[in-house]
Amino acid sequence: MPEKLLTINIRKYLVTQPRVKRHRKAAAFIREAVAHYTKTDLDKVRLDPSLNTLIFKSHYRSMLPIKVTVTMDNGIAKVKPLSDKAAAQPEKTKKEEKNDKKKAKEAPAQKPKRPDATKAKENGAENKPK
Repeated sequence: MPEKLLTINIRKYLVTQPRVKRHRKAAAFIREAVAHYTKTDLDKVRLDPSLNTLIFKSHYRSMLPIKVTVTMDNGIAKVKPLSDKAAAQPEKTKKEEKNDKKKAKEAPAQKPKRPDATKAKENGAENKPK
């Protein structure tokens, strides 16, 4: 079986799970979904470590659908995230985005004053009669 793209919606399942157990439950749910899709046993489904870190860092909080590639090798289904870039750079959470926006607002960009204008004012003030 060549590589297949599979999108797994984990939101419906994880909403009913306690927050502290979502990471473990998400990995188990992905394993079950792949086993069902490939018609193999749960023991023969292998999750890639990069997929595990991707779940842990972003998807168990945001509960977005996960896109994975499934390859069959001698009856063993190997599951990897769709791209390695996604595993290396997880999506930012809403809190992180808000913090970035606050930092941008706190440090407003001030326009630098032109040195020529300040010199002209000084020269003009000296030339005025008292």
